[in-house]
Amino acid sequence: MVRRKFYSWFFFFLLVLAGCSKQGERGDGRETGTGAEGIAGRKIRVVTTIGMIADIVENVGGERVRVTGLMGPGVDPHLYKASEGDVARMTEADIIFYNGLHLEGKMTEVFEKMERFARTVAVTDGIERSSLMAPPEFKGSYDPHVWFDVTLWMKAVERVRDALAALDPESAAIYGS
Repeated sequence: MVRRKFYSWFFFFLLVLAGCSKQGERGDGRETGTGAEGIAGRKIRVVTTIGMIADIVENVGGERVRVTGLMGPGVDPHLYKASEGDVARMTEADIIFYNGLHLEGKMTEVFEKMERFARTVAVTDGIERSSLMAPPEFKGSYDPHVWFDVTLWMKAVERVRDALAALDPESAAIYGS
């Protein structure tokens, strides 16, 4: 009952927040991350969920990105619930990177709603599903802990590279594209 009430209030907050902003605009007068013109002359504002993804973005993006990680060391992403501050950080981002594959299970709906404000990218979307483990205890889902396999995690790196290059084509060479 308490959990249902929390989610009701949380999504009410998201709806109110969405209603206060015009799609495609930020409160600071700049366009959302819809192209290079919106980020020219400043660092790309990136939000990531877990530390491993923050590391990828920092290494691929270098000086072009300002990365904010939502989950610090020791935080279980499977159980993590976004706070009001997290939602605010995501609405100000140009792009949001998350693992996908239900790693951030309680945040799936949040990422869908955030697409109005920023690009959202699941770094595991570039991985062939036939390459993933699907143990029976995951009940029809794939094991999201792909960073344990370097060849799979390299696909996540490529996904970050491609997303940054698409967002900022003038700096594509920096990202290795």
